[in-house]
Amino acid sequence: MNIYDFDNTIFKGDSSIKFIKYSFIRHPLLVMFSLLKALIEYIKYIFNKSDFGNVKSKLFSFVKYINNLDDYIANFVNKYKNNIKKFYLDNQKENDTIISASFEFIVKPFCDYLGIKNVIATNYDTKSGCIIGKNCKGKEKIVRFREIFKDVRVFEAYSDSLTDIPMFEIAESSYLVKNDKIIEYNK
Repeated sequence: MNIYDFDNTIFKGDSSIKFIKYSFIRHPLLVMFSLLKALIEYIKYIFNKSDFGNVKSKLFSFVKYINNLDDYIANFVNKYKNNIKKFYLDNQKENDTIISASFEFIVKPFCDYLGIKNVIATNYDTKSGCIIGKNCKGKEKIVRFREIFKDVRVFEAYSDSLTDIPMFEIAESSYLVKNDKIIEYNK
């Protein structure tokens, strides 16, 4: 099995930021209110009075007010489906796993479009506006991966960020993705 980060790895850009911009055009007041709540929560985070998951939850709190969210997200995916990088399309395998800190409600529809069945991402309740469990980042990616795929052999890992060193450590070969360059990462 090969494992991949999503944003800036197989997807050009950050899907969460693109989703916020996409939503700002369509629902500016909702997004502005969420940005304000996230800013307040971020100040708390700076002073160790909150965690980053709370900041992220507040930032996306506008989502619970969007009508027909499934259709809304399908339109978003349709607009950005060409952001999937060519290197991934050329190398895609049936048992690939995407592991992302972005919210599953954003990442999974892209994976469905690509036919990727294995998706691990930060869980978010779009009805309550809260993260479920932990933010799927760093070591948490591997905790979640091993919960599902106990002893599966990982051949290759791809990410744009060194925060994904835990992914690299469980793979036989690891690669940093910088724009359209694939650079072997030596452990």
